[in-house]
Amino acid sequence: MLPPLAAGAAAGVCCARAARGYGAALDAGGEPDAACMRAAWLHALGLSRPASTASTASGVAAPRPALPAPRESAGLDAACAVLMAACFAAMHGLHGGTLRFLALAMAGVLLLTLALIDARKRLLPDALTLPLLWLGLGLAWAGQGPALRDAVAGAMLGYGFLWLLSRLFSCLSRREGMGHGDVKLLAALGAWLGWRPLAMVLLAACLAGLLFAMAHQRRLRPAGAYPFGPFLAASGMAALMAGSEVHWHFC
Repeated sequence: MLPPLAAGAAAGVCCARAARGYGAALDAGGEPDAACMRAAWLHALGLSRPASTASTASGVAAPRPALPAPRESAGLDAACAVLMAACFAAMHGLHGGTLRFLALAMAGVLLLTLALIDARKRLLPDALTLPLLWLGLGLAWAGQGPALRDAVAGAMLGYGFLWLLSRLFSCLSRREGMGHGDVKLLAALGAWLGWRPLAMVLLAACLAGLLFAMAHQRRLRPAGAYPFGPFLAASGMAALMAGSEVHWHFC
């Protein structure tokens, strides 16, 4: 049990550092692309040094902004380490050192990084949502997840439902209510879970977001907007960890 705990703790710290580095690069005017994400992960893994400047959309270098205070960073690193250590240990207890465990561990890393970035920057990068989608479809193709037809249907339903909902909201209110990153994240979760559990995952994420907003503002009818990605990622990860119980209930 010790190796999964250690691996999970290390992965959690890397997720926090990668999200922090990615956010800092965006604050400096960097482009939210795969190159920026790759640089953030290389720095989080200790394979490169952080650049002193970042390239902006206009090609002009911008100074690198200050990172969060060391105490704040250490607290987030510790929380992510504990969370991922617990997840890795639980998944290893269910699946052992199998291909599914490795895939779930990768999904956990991607989901945690997405949640951290969205919480800070209100952005779910394609550099993370698309690999999560293809990894889920690949796992289904390998026979380690839902049936491939269910995985494809889940991805299509997840994307189509939230896209249609966001378009209807935009037409009725004349303002954007949901980013395309949330749509792609639900599509990725559909690829992992199949189409049947998606309604419950989405409902749980909505309820968690509502309860958080009510607690944060201390009012029954909270105002304003909050990033939805962290709640969707948490709900999806809970469903992934429940594993066969979720598929049995909805099949």
